[in-house]
Amino acid sequence: MAQNQTPLTDSWRGAINHATGAEDLPMSHDLRRLLGYWHERCGDRPFPRRADIDPIDLSFMLERIALTEVHEHPRRYRLRVVGSFWHRLLGFEATGYWMHDWPHENQRKLTVDFYEALIDGKRPRFTQRDALVDDRPLRYEIMLLPLSEDGARVSMIMTGIGPD
Repeated sequence: MAQNQTPLTDSWRGAINHATGAEDLPMSHDLRRLLGYWHERCGDRPFPRRADIDPIDLSFMLERIALTEVHEHPRRYRLRVVGSFWHRLLGFEATGYWMHDWPHENQRKLTVDFYEALIDGKRPRFTQRDALVDDRPLRYEIMLLPLSEDGARVSMIMTGIGPD
């Protein structure tokens, strides 16, 4: 069974573990809760729209949420809104940044590759990461959830980050 030993059912689908490619659930309680909320907002559609997501419903982790616009022709990504936790993690305000202007090449590639995998697979994805923040190691879990205005093309990515 999967890493967290939680059985997946038709009514509670997981997300794709980016490290293994298998369906699973994040370890973070808040990310599992966010995933459940996303599934509820989908209704009978493959993806919720941005308008289906109410920030009030996400108060349990709003500071750890980011919304990224997906632009096509050519494909580009713009961080529309980034919660305050990200500022502490990154050391700068990321709201409004285009990923092609991201100041750290390794982070940019890691993030864009993760976005591309989400768009190609059209399924929520999560992974665990290790980072150094203020010279301290930080292990966290991150999840991407697709949003779509037309029900077919991923037009926005909602990102949530653990720790709880």
